[in-house]
Amino acid sequence: MKNMDRQTTKVVIGIALILASMLIVAACSTTANPPSSTPALPTQAQVTLNHSPVGTSDLTWDTANQTLTVKVALSGLAPSSTHPEHIHAGDCKGMGAILYTLKPLVANSVGVGTSETTIAGVKDGIPASGWNINVHNGPNLSPDIQFAPIACANITNSTTSTKNNQSVHVTLGGTTAANELASGTAQLSITGSKLTVKLTLSGLAPNSTHIAHIHKGSCEAQGAVLYPLTSVVVDASGNGTSTTVISKVSSIPASGWYVNVHQAATMSDLSTQTGFDPIACGNITA
Repeated sequence: MKNMDRQTTKVVIGIALILASMLIVAACSTTANPPSSTPALPTQAQVTLNHSPVGTSDLTWDTANQTLTVKVALSGLAPSSTHPEHIHAGDCKGMGAILYTLKPLVANSVGVGTSETTIAGVKDGIPASGWNINVHNGPNLSPDIQFAPIACANITNSTTSTKNNQSVHVTLGGTTAANELASGTAQLSITGSKLTVKLTLSGLAPNSTHIAHIHKGSCEAQGAVLYPLTSVVVDASGNGTSTTVISKVSSIPASGWYVNVHQAATMSDLSTQTGFDPIACGNITA
């Protein structure tokens, strides 16, 4: 009986050791290979803020009938806005007299605008240089804030022979008007359920103030305001900053948000086309 008890004890101890070993292996396996879980939602993003609006223009000259056709396409405009535009003498840094008046550029509800103008009697075609195409803030040309150019491109033509048709493609960018060369960054971060947004910009009018928002959509197809941001306050050197803390935000989407800095300093200005003018914009990608 004693021998049997000893054998039974040995068996029990052996089983206990095996079970302990299995538990240790399982624990190690769990530590080394944790169970899969849903990926954490993005909580940080850095955004580049660039001049707005952006776009292109295509000019074509027909030698047979001596007509010049000018097409303009821009995005990042104030939604449902209207903008006078011209071909001026000179260049974007030294704009001269108006040479040709183009049809107004009309933006749709998301701030995308196009125009097409055909001008008769252009006998000498497109010159090698000395023209620029200019889109104004609008909707009129007075006062000065409406005349201010918000997009410009120098026109250069490498093939000026009037024996053949001519075509030129240009990219419209920032201008020398106040706030129309603004650029910078937006830093977004979430701690707990609070979103902090820090804006840093340069190239703004000294001692100015600018309303800013996070909008739904993109710089290319604008949408409604999601979160108002603290206004950008600019120092004497044209550098502006703002910091905003927004509660009850748990994540930053991979797309579908953008930061927009406006020309306006006050809410009443923002309600006008010239005040809404998005002077700097950046799509948020987390």
